[in-house]
Parts: sequence; C-alpha cells; structure tokens
Amino acid sequence: MKHRFIASVLSAGIAFASFSSYFTNAEDNGMNQVLVTTTDELISALENAQAGDEIILREGVYTNDEWLGEWASFFSKGEGTKDKPIILRSEDPENPATISGASQESKNALYIFGDYWIIKDLIVTNSGKGIMLDNSCYTVISGCEVSFTGGEAVHIRDDSCYCIVEDCYIHDAGTVTPQYGEGIYIGSAYSTEGYGFDCHYNTVRNCRLGPNISADHIDIKEYTIGNIVENCTFDGTGIQNQNGGNSFIEVKGNNTIVRNNVGHRNGCENMLYGFDMANQVEGWGQNNLFYQNTLYLDTTDVYEVKGWNCSAQVFRNTVYPEGVLCNGNRVMEVLGYRLKGDSSEDGLVNSDDLNTMRDYLLGQDVVHISGENADVAEDTQLDSLDLCLMRKKIAEGVTEKPEISIEYKLEKTAYWRMCEGLGDRTITFRFKGETGNVINVGWGYYDPNFVKDDGTTGKWIQNSAGKFTFDENGEVLITVETPVDIQRTGIEIYDYLDSAGNTLDKELVALEEAFAV
Repeated sequence: MKHRFIASVLSAGIAFASFSSYFTNAEDNGMNQVLVTTTDELISALENAQAGDEIILREGVYTNDEWLGEWASFFSKGEGTKDKPIILRSEDPENPATISGASQESKNALYIFGDYWIIKDLIVTNSGKGIMLDNSCYTVISGCEVSFTGGEAVHIRDDSCYCIVEDCYIHDAGTVTPQYGEGIYIGSAYSTEGYGFDCHYNTVRNCRLGPNISADHIDIKEYTIGNIVENCTFDGTGIQNQNGGNSFIEVKGNNTIVRNNVGHRNGCENMLYGFDMANQVEGWGQNNLFYQNTLYLDTTDVYEVKGWNCSAQVFRNTVYPEGVLCNGNRVMEVLGYRLKGDSSEDGLVNSDDLNTMRDYLLGQDVVHISGENADVAEDTQLDSLDLCLMRKKIAEGVTEKPEISIEYKLEKTAYWRMCEGLGDRTITFRFKGETGNVINVGWGYYDPNFVKDDGTTGKWIQNSAGKFTFDENGEVLITVETPVDIQRTGIEIYDYLDSAGNTLDKELVALEEAFAV
C-alpha cells in the first residue's frame, strides 16, 4: 500500500486522557487525613474508611493473619466519590510502606469493595493474591509494587469498571499455583459463579510486569468490553505454560486495545505467543486491536498474535526476529486505515484522535499521525479547523466503516495471498498495468466448513472474477464479496493480454493495494 501522508510523526510516547485527572486535587479537597503506624491502626482505618479519607501509612511492614470476616489480611468496604475518593498511600513514596499477607498459600493481602479508591506507592507482598477489587469502579492503583503472591498479583473482578492500574511493578506471581499466577487479571472465567462478569473499560498503563510471572502477564476475560493495555513492559522470564498461561497478554473479551507495549521473551521456552486470544464463549474474543507494540520473541517458532475464531486487527507492530507470524482465521494484518478523523489511524474516530491531533498541532511528540485521515477539511493542511471538525464529528456520533488496507504477499508468479480475517467483507484489489491491456483474473478461498463426499471437511473454492481492461491511469479495480467463515484468500492473474489479444508476461502486472470494508 502507498499512503500519501501529509504528515507522519513517529516517536516513543503519546498523551492519553486520564481518569486519574478526576482526582488531581483530591488531596487538597478537605481530605480527612488518618496517619497509620501499626497493623491495628490500619485495620481500623480501613474498617471505618469513608469518602474523603486519606489513610497515610508510615514506613514499615503491616501484616495480619487474623480472620476479619473476609478472605484477606486487610480489607475495606468504604465507598469513595468522584470528588472525595478514599486514598490509601505511603507517607513517603521513596520509602514505601509494605502490606504483607501471612503467607503465599492463602488470603488476599488487600481486598477493596467500593468505588473511587486511590491506592498508591505501596509494596504488597507475601500473600495468596495481592490486590483484589470487587464491585470497585473508578479505582486507581498507582505506583505500587506487587510480588510474591501464590496466585494472581492484581485482580479486578465482580463488575469493577473504569479502574486504572498505572506505574506499577509486578513480579513473582504464581509461586504456589502457577496455573493461576497472572500478573493482572481482569474479570472472571465463564464457569465462575457468584461474581459479576461486567469488568469493562479498565486501563493498565506504564506498568512493568515480570520476571517470574508464571501465567499470562495480563489476562482479560470473556464478557469484558473495552479494556486497554498501553505503554507497559513485559519480561517473559519464568512463564510456566500451565493452564494456557503462555503469553504476555491473553484476551478473551471484546473491543480490547493493546498498544505501545514492549515485550521481551528472554529465551523463555514456555512462552508461545506475544499476544493470545481465546474464544471461550461464542461471540467473545472479538474486535480486538493490537498495534504499535514492540516484541522481542527470540525465535520464529512462536506467534506474534494467535487466536482461532477470534477477530483482531494487527498493525504497526515491530517484531524481532523477522519472520514471526500471526495465526488465526479471523486475525487480520493491517497496513493502515482510510477514515476521515482517524488521526491515530487505528480504525476508530474517538478521543484518542483528538489527543493525537491536539498534541501534533502543539508540537508535542505523538506515536503516529495519519495526515491523510487528520485532514478532515480536505485542504491539504493540518490546522485547528481539522481539530474542530474532528471534535464535531465525534460529538455528533458519526460512525463510518474504514477502508482497511490489508497485508498480502506474492507467493508465486502473478498469485498473491491475502492475510487472514477477511471473512464477510468486501475486498477491492488495485492492479497496475499498461493502459488498454487486459487481465483475466481468478480468486479463491479455503472453506473449512465445506463437506466433501467422503465426509471430510474443507475445500479450496476457486472463482473467476472475469476480464478487465486497464484504464487511462493504467489501473484496474476488482471487487469481490467473501463468505463469513473463510481462510487463505488469494487472487491470481490467469492471462495478461495486449489490445490485440497477444499474450504478455504476467510478471508485468503489479498488485498495488488490497483493501477491505
């Protein structure tokens, strides 16, 4: 694909909107400060926590093995509010307080029920699970180190939405039960009873995960929607590949965004995928985006992104070594999007695009900007008018499908193989040749559901697209409609003829672009 970029800026960082901005002035907003120096004082402060409380822990180790009525060393059912969250923090971030469970065999170290908490600058360690959030929306876990947990380090569960885990260091999880040793676990498995599944729109960002996280570093469960993982660093050392825990991130939910992360496999033979998806429940594991990530995977015997019957779009990732593939019948490898207003070029028009455009116009670093898409005014300039039109488009809720430029490769003379994930789409092929010449074209796909006479399934279906004449620009556009469940789409030039019908060399025809909607 050849995009005409009005501007394209690449760098290492991008500014995103922050839920925690709600709490920027919380500490100066009439907070009731409670200084804690002993375990008993911490238990009491958590038991009596109310909106507007700021519980400040002096440096030291706080540990408890007594039964307090919940499966946790420390817990609270206090409810904060947007204007008056409950803050639990170390007095001195440079010398953080430690919340410790009694052992790595049982109990959560810190268990929070309730909305609008800020948990920051703490060490949480030596417990069955580290930090657990149940029925806790708009909670922020910031600047914490969570380690040496028998199972998961951080679990966002039971209808907890709009939470943020940021700037945390998570390592040595799954020391007792490695099959349940995730670093961050969002939601619950479909077979779980007693908890709400709606853990939506949570964000994990700027975190360092690993080494010695025994399962997936982040596991995003079925029934969850719109979770984001961004700007994190993963160290695969210590992944044990028990119960499917074999990737940096496993996604089973829908509309998940995984972007701008860096992952190092570090020779861990139990790590099989950079990012994994699973279709645990029909209709889930769909519509996920994996982009602008950098993965160091050591070998081509693993996959960048894998997921069967899970739909995803994969683009602008940098993967080492070269030759690492994606795997999945609905995993689409994307080169770019054409969609007015989609300045970040991720196939959506939303607040990310406003942030990208704003930062670009202010001269700040942005990860990527598509000048073609950002030029909403279509005047070949990027300026405040485009920003205003973009904001108007978002405010009016205008939704459009992008034209998705897809990856393909030349497999043999005049035969091109498309990426996977093209079922139930309209695909347009742009060919380049000599004006007035004619091509005879065929296209096909593998139908895994076709039942043959002997009862086996699967068949290559070949179709004739017809004959086409190159226009005055030396171009031919060919459009095909694909069935829902297909694999291995391909297109082929059968013949290349001049205007007199003489046969020409098919290698003179080039496939310039393939895009789908």
